[in-house]
Amino acid sequence: MGTKQTKQSKHSKENTPTFLLELPLEVEAGQARRLRSHLEAGRQFYNAVLSEGQRRLRRMKADPAWGAAQALPRTRPLERRAAFSALRQQYGFSDYAFQGFAKELRVSWLADHLDAVLAQTLATRAYRALNRVCVGQARRVRFKSRGRGLASLENKRNDTGLRFVLQTPEEGHAGY
Repeated sequence: MGTKQTKQSKHSKENTPTFLLELPLEVEAGQARRLRSHLEAGRQFYNAVLSEGQRRLRRMKADPAWGAAQALPRTRPLERRAAFSALRQQYGFSDYAFQGFAKELRVSWLADHLDAVLAQTLATRAYRALNRVCVGQARRVRFKSRGRGLASLENKRNDTGLRFVLQTPEEGHAGY
């Protein structure tokens, strides 16, 4: 009996330790209003990127080259992959293209509420949702409604965007 060998990727990224900490927040009315406005801006931004991505996906699937790429037999994976990659490139259906659109979109009032890194993360989130539809793993994407908007915002770095800052011990709260 042979042992099963797993493929190692050439560019495998080393996992760095990641920590997730959920804390209940006790905020004042002004802070709560500011948090709600940031979450609402994130929701509207996500929906805008999702809408543009859906438009690109519809155009890409309506192209006759899409049908030709699907008609290629699965026994020729290199040709299929090249055909689909050319279509994705032509219609701007990639994570990088979505982040470029997010950069253009962020020059409006949204720039006051979302920093660049957070906008990239939301664009990547929208791309992943639409890519699942593109490859047939999902039927449709869901837009975030006003009542059930974003509950949290993910960021790539911990020194930008919304931050949880402890009060200094000099203020009489012993750091919390």
